[in-house]
Amino acid sequence: FLLVGAPKANTTQHNIVEGGQVLKCNWNSNRNCQPIVFDSTGNVDFAPDDPLEFKSHQWFGASVRSKNDKILACAPLYHWRTETKQEREPVGTCYLLSGSKSVEYAPCRSTTIDADGQGFCQGGFSIDFTKGDRVLLGGPGSFYWQGQLISDRVTEIVAKYDSKVYSTKYDDQLATKPASAAFDDSYLGYSVAVGDFNGDGIEDFVSGVPRAARTLGMVSIYNGKNMSSMYNFTGEQMAAYFGYSVAATDINGDNYTDLFIGAPLFMDRGSDGKLQEVGQVSICLQRASGGFHITKLNGFEIFARFSSSIAPLGDLDQDGFNDIAVAAPYGGEDKRGLVYIYNGRANGLNAAPSQILEGQWAARTMPPSFGYSLKGATDVDKNGYPDLIVGAFGVDTAVLYRARPVIRVNAALEVNPTILNPENKLCPLSDVKVSCFKVKFCLKADGKGKLPNSLNFQVELLLDKLKQKGAIRRALFLHSKQPSHSKNMTITKGGKMNCEELDAFLRGESEFRDKLTPITIFMEYRLDYRTAADATGLHPILNQFTPANMSRQAHILLDCGDDNICKPKLEVSVESDQKQIYIGDDNPLTLIVNAQNQGEGAYEAELFVIVPPQADFIGVVRNNETLARLSCAFKTENQTRMVVCDLGNPMKAGTKLLAGLRFSVHQQSEMDTSVNSNLYDNLSPVAFYQADLAILAAVEIRGVSSPDHIFLPIANWQPKENPETEDDIGPLVQHIYELRNNGPSAFSKVMMTLQWPYQYKNYTLLYIVQYEIDGPMNCTSDMEMNPLKIKVS
Repeated sequence: FLLVGAPKANTTQHNIVEGGQVLKCNWNSNRNCQPIVFDSTGNVDFAPDDPLEFKSHQWFGASVRSKNDKILACAPLYHWRTETKQEREPVGTCYLLSGSKSVEYAPCRSTTIDADGQGFCQGGFSIDFTKGDRVLLGGPGSFYWQGQLISDRVTEIVAKYDSKVYSTKYDDQLATKPASAAFDDSYLGYSVAVGDFNGDGIEDFVSGVPRAARTLGMVSIYNGKNMSSMYNFTGEQMAAYFGYSVAATDINGDNYTDLFIGAPLFMDRGSDGKLQEVGQVSICLQRASGGFHITKLNGFEIFARFSSSIAPLGDLDQDGFNDIAVAAPYGGEDKRGLVYIYNGRANGLNAAPSQILEGQWAARTMPPSFGYSLKGATDVDKNGYPDLIVGAFGVDTAVLYRARPVIRVNAALEVNPTILNPENKLCPLSDVKVSCFKVKFCLKADGKGKLPNSLNFQVELLLDKLKQKGAIRRALFLHSKQPSHSKNMTITKGGKMNCEELDAFLRGESEFRDKLTPITIFMEYRLDYRTAADATGLHPILNQFTPANMSRQAHILLDCGDDNICKPKLEVSVESDQKQIYIGDDNPLTLIVNAQNQGEGAYEAELFVIVPPQADFIGVVRNNETLARLSCAFKTENQTRMVVCDLGNPMKAGTKLLAGLRFSVHQQSEMDTSVNSNLYDNLSPVAFYQADLAILAAVEIRGVSSPDHIFLPIANWQPKENPETEDDIGPLVQHIYELRNNGPSAFSKVMMTLQWPYQYKNYTLLYIVQYEIDGPMNCTSDMEMNPLKIKVS
């Protein structure tokens, strides 16, 4: 059953309002809860109409702990009148149920009253049991809220209980003492935990002091024998509430108790550089040599109050390391609350949560506060694994998370042989023989706790796994001619390895090109959870830290020596009989490429020719018997133009290939003066070929005059004093000039200069009226045209 505190519940106590309860709840099908009666009486009176205690709104059940048949539940807001003054003081009280006997335990209800004593102790604000059968109680309000830790033996609490005695002194009590006024308002006892921190085998006392050190916060460890101070941890940020929660467990399996400290208001800088409240857990790993190694774990969401509660979980996955839960009660969608599960390991806590539990309730008048309280490390359903209880007081709900049994699978995958000889064809396939190999796969399963004797697994095998979908897989299973195979296997829990073997074969060499890449044989297995569920419907789970898949590799036998590792020595050179290329020339550039392999076989050997933008690939020279007819293709990758040619698969040792590649060269920009062709293999050095570009242009100029001659003086003509028309200045003479480029190259910035006899003995001879242009030309003159403004017909 579960114990759930309900501090605002009403009870049957006479005249008590919201006294609080502790409920005993079944976790299985009926899930009903019944209150445990610790105290059935109402307020005890000091005198008629003068109550000694005030149990209304006392928050009984605000803290609850159990150990074996003992239950300790407290009411930190319990008030009493005191025996000397007529005033109410919130000293707090607890009830201890040992077997069937319930006794009250109120160590702060003493003669040391008022704020400077234990009058505001709020005893039971935090509680815990030790293995040595002591209780540890925190009272953060004692001594002007300096706070206090008190520990008493369970046997003495039960033995000394007297319902008529209000203030009981315990002979074996351990308690902290008041300090100087500098420690006021520190809240020692706000949170407590127990663990052995000095190696004496006796659990020591841990307490959070969240307002100590000027609100930096502290966590103090006190000796479990005499309450002397052992260690103090101080927070690094004011008002982060360092010590709000504490927990102790061995997280790394070294048999030394480690300490976890929560600071839910811790602020860290976000991506924008601004401080954001994310919460923090300090992980203090106890060293064998003494002291602690401290690391920090920050929350993931702002205002989620990460680390509001921390709970040791025990070993959830039975890997030998304890695990822990950390709550962020206002995180997640709509602030429904989150609980993070962290796994221990040899070097400490795994910083990545293995699971995140999400609250399922929307906020009502208040947030659900899922994770506000946590309790783990108890196997509630007796399946051999510790469970976790999560409280969500905002929706009056407690949730039990049952740990699923963990199945550990030992899988094996073997390939034989691992070197596949395409020429060694021994297995019959239809009417032919093929090169084959064997694939053996095995499973063995075991686990702790309640698991069925037989476990069903589905195993998937895939050949040539690394080939992309749609690509040709180089190996197939012999029985199905398919690259995949599914198999249902029934494994006996804790039994021997269960194995099966299949034959697979290598496709014909003409069906694929890739001989270098290993053939990956992939195996994946899945548990049939439905058949593995227990009587309550709880499914086991595969160990999530062990991959549920594995792979092996087989290699195709290559022409590469005994180690089957190819070490080619590729060389390439290029030449041409054309050292100069005329732009615009119709005769293409032919490059003669010499590629050779002086080492072991080169598989998927290719020749790459980087083509500059001024050239285009025409094709391979095929009319020359001395040149190899390579298979080449033009490609563009990342704006790089290239020609790729197949040199053989493999390009065997000693191979020499001579091939011709033809390119055309067209107009280039002004600054380009050469063409570089880079030819390279992924192992060979780069070879360069540079051809100089030149311009070759046959330019001619022709001209004609109309009329072709004129006789002076001009007959029957006299110049006019003020000429206006063409006839007034003399007969018309036309000169026509034609400039022609007969190639093959085009060129720019051509200048043609014309000179003419303008004057003779200070008289005008050839007066230019106008000029006309046909074509992309631009003409200028160093003198004014038609200065007399003669009208042109």
